[in-house]
Amino acid sequence: MAKSRRDNKGHALRKGEFQRSQDGRYAYSYTDPLGQRRTIYASNLRDLRINEDELTN
Repeated sequence: MAKSRRDNKGHALRKGEFQRSQDGRYAYSYTDPLGQRRTIYASNLRDLRINEDELTN
């Protein structure tokens, strides 16, 4: 069984989420309806997931 990816604080990351090693910010990468790769950034994981939910709804 594969282990989940985690950030430097031990939180599990979802698909498309990652933590930047340069500044520790969180990012979510997705493909928009036109086929372009887009990335949103947040300083903490909670804010990033709020922004993710706004994109999907």
